Amino acid sequence: MRVSSNMLSNNFLLSLNRTLERQNKLQEQMTDGKAIHRPSDDPVRTVRSLKFNMNLAQNEQYTGHVQDAISWMETTDAAISDLSSLMMQAKELAVKAVAPNPDMALDAIAAELDGIINQIVEIGNTKIGDRYVFAGQMDKTQPFTRRTVTAADGTTYDAVVYSGDFNKISMRIQSGVSTPAQDSVNLTGRDLFGPLHSVQENGKQFTTVSVLNDLIKIKEALNGKTPSPNSNPAGGDVKQISDEDHKAVTLKIDTLDDSGLPTTASYSTDGGQSWKAATADPANAGQFIIPAADMGTTDNVLYAISAVSYNKVGDTYALPAAQKSRDLQWVSKVALDIVDHSHNKVLIVQTQLGARMSMYERAEAMLKKNNVTITEGLSANEDLDIAKATIDFKTSEAVYRAALSVGAKIMPPSLVDFLR
Repeated sequence: MRVSSNMLSNNFLLSLNRTLERQNKLQEQMTDGKAIHRPSDDPVRTVRSLKFNMNLAQNEQYTGHVQDAISWMETTDAAISDLSSLMMQAKELAVKAVAPNPDMALDAIAAELDGIINQIVEIGNTKIGDRYVFAGQMDKTQPFTRRTVTAADGTTYDAVVYSGDFNKISMRIQSGVSTPAQDSVNLTGRDLFGPLHSVQENGKQFTTVSVLNDLIKIKEALNGKTPSPNSNPAGGDVKQISDEDHKAVTLKIDTLDDSGLPTTASYSTDGGQSWKAATADPANAGQFIIPAADMGTTDNVLYAISAVSYNKVGDTYALPAAQKSRDLQWVSKVALDIVDHSHNKVLIVQTQLGARMSMYERAEAMLKKNNVTITEGLSANEDLDIAKATIDFKTSEAVYRAALSVGAKIMPPSLVDFLR
């Protein structure tokens, strides 16, 4: 077989390029410490790395879910702790209220209880970021509002309205189907406060919070909001009067009809020093309207005088100042039970939340441990053995230099060498 000078040159250059290629590969690996840069480097290890990276990304996602869930539940737990303290204060106020107290003390207790109700509503609207924690899945909507509600019969009353829903928010911490009973991290208004009462207002259905409405009733009972009829011993009758304190008023007959029924009248709130014309009720003869502004009330007072034979022009009828009717018997029998039941409900909910938080904390520890295990496996699969790579690189460099030296000697002389 004839070996030409071109064959020698080509074989030499081919071997030299192979050495350079290996040197380049080692240099690329040593630059970032990774043994694999493309699937062709090692197909088996490449597939294994893809699986490791997928598992690591999934595990990190679940770890983020757990941390978000724990943060949500810690916020909820802090709110429930504050709520529990407020319920205890409400109970203490109810106990104080049923003890012998002057009216001024009962007013102060009612005012303090009213403030507690507002604080409870504020706790019910606790947020984490821009999301309400007790609104169910409607977490962008403020769940609790205290406002005046108009009933179907036209009467109005103070109530706390719930605007959220009753759906759970789940944060999955493992693969598979989500189970709200296990994965839910939120409490709805019903979970927190117990039964809700469904009512209608102007054809719209909504719910009110029973326990908070009960606290409002307790406050109103202490504040004298339970109506009680007041009668006039002189023959007149208070047909409609505010359930608040009101000033003393004197009604005077100005004119009478033939049956003895007053047709016009005047009233005085300063003991007869000055008089104002009372407005006759157009729908009911003998009844006169005294404005709320003069009575010191929020509602007008409707005062009726019967048609009797002894009525004379100039006769006066005195309506003494009304005192608040405070139903302390109802408070003693009902209020303490309401507060106790609600407080027990809050404690049960907080206990259940604590158990769920413990489960999520254990899950977080397990996921963090899995992160370490997966990362170690990925590192073992991808990372370069630096010591071995350094030795291989030095060896390759020495081989390359030796190849250059040998090549310079074995290359056949060319025509240029003879022309020298």
